[in-house]
Amino acid sequence: MLSRGECDRLWALGDGEVGAAVGVLSEVVAAARAQLVLVLAEAKGRGLGVERGLGAADWVRSVAPLLPTRDLLDAEVVASVVAESAAVGSVDHRLDELVDAVAGACSSDPELRADALAIGKAAQICRFHRAVRGMAEPAGLAGATSQLVFGARGAGGLSEARLAVALRHAGEVARPDGSVERDAQVRRDHRSLTKGPGPVGMWRYTLLLDEEGAAVVDAAVDALARPVRDEDTGELDLRTPAARRADALLDLVTRAVSAPEGLPRQAKTSLVVTVGLDALQGRCRGAALTAGDESLTVGAVRRLACDAQVIPVVLGSRGEVLDQGMGRRLFDRAQIRHLWLRDRHCTFPGCSKPAAWSDAHHLVHWADGGPTDIDNAALLCRAHHTVVHTNRYGGRLRRQHGSPQVEWDLTVGSYDTTLDEWRQRARTRPGP
Repeated sequence: MLSRGECDRLWALGDGEVGAAVGVLSEVVAAARAQLVLVLAEAKGRGLGVERGLGAADWVRSVAPLLPTRDLLDAEVVASVVAESAAVGSVDHRLDELVDAVAGACSSDPELRADALAIGKAAQICRFHRAVRGMAEPAGLAGATSQLVFGARGAGGLSEARLAVALRHAGEVARPDGSVERDAQVRRDHRSLTKGPGPVGMWRYTLLLDEEGAAVVDAAVDALARPVRDEDTGELDLRTPAARRADALLDLVTRAVSAPEGLPRQAKTSLVVTVGLDALQGRCRGAALTAGDESLTVGAVRRLACDAQVIPVVLGSRGEVLDQGMGRRLFDRAQIRHLWLRDRHCTFPGCSKPAAWSDAHHLVHWADGGPTDIDNAALLCRAHHTVVHTNRYGGRLRRQHGSPQVEWDLTVGSYDTTLDEWRQRARTRPGP
């Protein structure tokens, strides 16, 4: 119907046909963007527009004025890499794997199309590569770039936001240690808090923080800024996210200034930091990530770790007991921290509510004998926690590319199948 130009009859399509049309169109768009990159690379190789004094982007604007600026800029960046890769004698810092992944969108092979690298993600990796290649060790940069391309490919790859986090982390690791710590100190020295008049009799405070300070403030404020129902009426919290954060900050300040003899009235806020053990102990270079995906230098983690406010989650360490067996019904704080790092957000398909707003759900319910351990847990926001219990949806912990992920079967009553499978495994599991 679309191919026949009958767009005014889309109402006649069934739900499945609408979904199929969207899928086909998404492949067409991806292929068109990849073809744009390849054509633009050819234009660069021929020097088109040079005789008119035009750069590649301006030349494209002259022949395709309706092309969105974002698409043009991303395509131009990737096309430069394609052109460099094709140039005779160009062997340094080549991104052949990225070029092949981008070209996969134009392939006649469905598997290659499904595993292609989107142009926006390719542009992110190209810009990162261009920024650090002058100071990074070539072999290490090639390895990091290969991992980034692999992780970003296909529909199940990293989103652009998650890829940006991975790129920041890779950039911190690639830079010389002395440069990283020196720049971090410069940012710390420029922390500031200023006050000025705001609208309608209000005051505006402007807080400028480095990544270390921001991580501490985020951990403290986010813990108190989640929406809550009115205890008396049960009404929803109608405050905006900005208002909740402002109230949370005021709550923190009020508790601090009113505490007797400078002692806080609440337990210190936990800042969860993930860092490799070798990097933390100084045996190799590395960087740390907070639960909010902010990058911290290893030096910052070592400084912060002197205070009980920081919970170092050291990769490969068994310092915290995360599997509690059948002893308790509720997940403890250590398990919740682990789930925040593993699931990142509500695991219900299509939901992105943050981990701090989510509950720990037993995949096999406690009442059915399910253990309170992380292999039987998933984060669910309040709304989807209710939906899962109401519709008896079943969830399973799977490993994809070595990482555990929760998969949901959105068939009403599918939990019964999950429970039967779990009980079968329990019966066949060898005893202690």
